[in-house]
Amino acid sequence: MPIPVPPDNEDHNSDEESQYPNAEFIDSDVEELQSADFPAYFAERDGRVFHSRGSSLYPMPVDTPEQERMNVQHRALVELMGGHYPGGCPVADVLAEDPEQQKFVMDVCTGTGKWTMEMARDFPHVAFRALDIVPIATRLPLPNVQFTMHNANTPTSYADGTFDLIHARSVTMAVTSYGTLITEAVRLLRPGGLFLSGEWGRYPAFHPDFPGSTPPTHAPALVTFFARLQGALTARGLAPLSPPIAALLAHTGGFVDITSRDYYMPIGSWPADAALRRLGRAFRAVFMRYLASVRPLLIENGGLSEDEVDQMYQNVENELRTVQGMVTVFHTVHARKA
Repeated sequence: MPIPVPPDNEDHNSDEESQYPNAEFIDSDVEELQSADFPAYFAERDGRVFHSRGSSLYPMPVDTPEQERMNVQHRALVELMGGHYPGGCPVADVLAEDPEQQKFVMDVCTGTGKWTMEMARDFPHVAFRALDIVPIATRLPLPNVQFTMHNANTPTSYADGTFDLIHARSVTMAVTSYGTLITEAVRLLRPGGLFLSGEWGRYPAFHPDFPGSTPPTHAPALVTFFARLQGALTARGLAPLSPPIAALLAHTGGFVDITSRDYYMPIGSWPADAALRRLGRAFRAVFMRYLASVRPLLIENGGLSEDEVDQMYQNVENELRTVQGMVTVFHTVHARKA
């Protein structure tokens, strides 16, 4: 059913970049970085905290503002999808309790660990292993959760056929070769095991109910921003766009029941539906934080000056507050190991 658009009479300056407009999305369980952590894991540049692991090209900060952004984004996505995985994805079947075999789940690039911790509560009989390059997940994990530092671009030490589910969400800014990641997933999954991927589209988009709106015409500043971002990621050695994951899975010959589904996250208060409007306002604030987080990348790897970024961001923020129908597309793919 098409989403009707209400009259746009809101105060467009109501949610500043540093604030989230919906209190229920704010999560106080953010892992504050301690001074003792810095020498081994972190480096500070231009007032932001980044990982200091030279083997990883991950360009985003790992400090409290970025953790807050990731947690709000997680909650908004769970609400949009209606759960922690796409509708129709056979997670419950794959993780059904089996008295003869312990079930295992791997979460790649777990970040703050919210997906892992919430899934572990839903499936208390399952053992969860969550991996990331930096230790920013909770230090008080559930009994069935283990957080481990690991670079997703290198093989793990787990034995073949250990896992029933491998979850890889928002990993393309950390993974230099998605094909290598899939090869490792084939090795680690048990027969019938599930690979679940989710990636945000790094391009401007409009909801299908706005067929007359095109990014070059109605969101030119966002077109410029994403082009600059793609250039900076390429210069850093990362893929500028999400890879064709379904095609990569099919190419291995090791997966069956490959299923793709896209979700449209509204940006701004344009939806008439109250729940979607609330999501749109929260996600607009997420996007504002995202702009701040990629700013160093645009300057260091994108060749832009501070003034050039400021002018581009001013135009982008104006579009985020005024343009109707804008969305960010979340691409999901799941498949069973043959």
